Parts: sequence; C-alpha cells; structure tokens
Amino acid sequence: MFNQINATRDSGNGRPFPRQELDQSETRKLLSSIQIPPQPEIVMALMSERNSDDPDIQKISRLISNDAGIAAAVLKTVNSPFYGLSRKITSVNQAVSTLGMKNIGSLVMGLALRNSVPVKGMDQYWETTNRTAEYAVMLARQLGLRNVDEIQLYILFHDSAMPLLLQRFPDYLDTMKRIPETPWIQITDMEDSRHNTNHVAVGSLLARNWGLPDNVREAIQWHHDTSVFDGETISNEIRTLIAVGHVADHIQEMTSRHLNECSWEAFGNACLTHLMLGETELQDFIDAAK
Repeated sequence: MFNQINATRDSGNGRPFPRQELDQSETRKLLSSIQIPPQPEIVMALMSERNSDDPDIQKISRLISNDAGIAAAVLKTVNSPFYGLSRKITSVNQAVSTLGMKNIGSLVMGLALRNSVPVKGMDQYWETTNRTAEYAVMLARQLGLRNVDEIQLYILFHDSAMPLLLQRFPDYLDTMKRIPETPWIQITDMEDSRHNTNHVAVGSLLARNWGLPDNVREAIQWHHDTSVFDGETISNEIRTLIAVGHVADHIQEMTSRHLNECSWEAFGNACLTHLMLGETELQDFIDAAK
C-alpha cells in the first residue's frame, strides 16, 4: 500500500521526522497486526435487505430490534434534538418508517462501528464524530444534495481508523494529541513516521471489510490530499463527499473552539468553491450551529 513513508517537516520538537523505508511485505505484516473488526452480522443483514429489489421495512425493524443495544441507541438518537421530531418515537418500527431505509442503515452502521471498537477514553472522539455527521447532513440538505446517506457514512468512517490505531499502538494517543497542531496535509505523514502506517490506509481497509459504497471508500482514501480538487483525479461525487466533510469539520471546530486553522487554510477555499458555498452562507450556518 505504501512503498515509502515520507517524513513531515517537523516532529513537534523542531526537528524533522526521520525518513523511514517500508517495503510491501512489511506493510502487509504491519496492517495484518491491526485488528480490523469484521462487518457485524446486523449490518450485513441490514445492508443485504436494504439493497434487495423489494426491501421489507418490517424485516429491517426486526433485525434492529433483535439487538437490544443498537435498538436502544437508535431510539435515543432519533429522539435527539437533531431530528427535531414533533412527537416522541417509541418503537424501532416507527424509527425506520420515520427516517427511511437509507438513513436508518447509515445510523445503524455508525452505532455498530462504535460498538465494534471498544476503546476506553474515546467517548469525546465519538461524540465529536457524531456531531460532525449531524452538521454534514444539515449542510447537505441545505445545499440540496441527494446523497445524504453516503455523506453521513463518509463522516462516520473517514477517521474511524484512529481508535483501531490506538488499540495497536499505545503511543498513538500522543499522536492524536499532536493532530490539532499539525497541518492537515501533514497528518498522515506524521502517522507514517511514528507508526509506519496511517488512519487513511487502515480506514480504507475497514471500509472495504464493511462493504461501504465505492464513493465512500475512495473519499476516505483521498480526504487528506489537496490535489483532489485539481483536474479529474477523482469523480465529482467523491470530491463532494470530501468537500462536505471538510466544511462539516470546520463548522464543528468553530462551534467547539477546538480550531485547526491549518487544515481549513489547506482545503477551505477549494471546498467552498466546489460546493458553490459563499463565506456569508458558511458563517450563517456556523452561527446557527452554535
């Protein structure tokens, strides 16, 4: 996957990271040592039913109801202020009917992902991820985008390898602490230099194992590369996923005041241009999200 690991300019102490060479066999060996959770049975069954020619809402409701933890989390989520429903949803069947099969599928996938990576001390990470996904969905609807379910899945999974790397490398917590002060385009280089792999490589494997749509998998692979907005390297749909993701990340950072301006400087203008979103519209959305 990576024949050569490039160094970032700064290791955090004023000295450059040492350049490290990693051949393909070493890369495969390293990645095989990282525990990539298999696609849970509930997700596999749910996605199979959702993608069938004649999906059965009642069957989908039963699949979710059979997992007490997922069912409870679905009801808690659908009754949260984010959905702004006028009445309380009291059954999984109501939740499926209200959200629709695509949205419920993305929601269950996100909940199953969290359950599949039981790493202590990651509550804030998951809360931030869920909040960013909410901002992304609201932004997508405001912009009239049709692929809302793919956008939600992309946000939930694009950094999902970080908990996996924390399981594999005890010192990855220190890497995560450095990320807010690291320019966006250098984050994967920093990870490579410290761990000989990065969350993009591992995240792509996870997305493939879980059968995520091709557009989502490719967006995960490219989301730290500024060249995606130059030329025709990738499709317009994938660029849209990445652009919405960066804007949603920026909104989350602005509302939480945990700023990484380096990342927005690298991608901001290109994302706004691609989405045809003005600075005033962006600020209005940030103000509404606070």
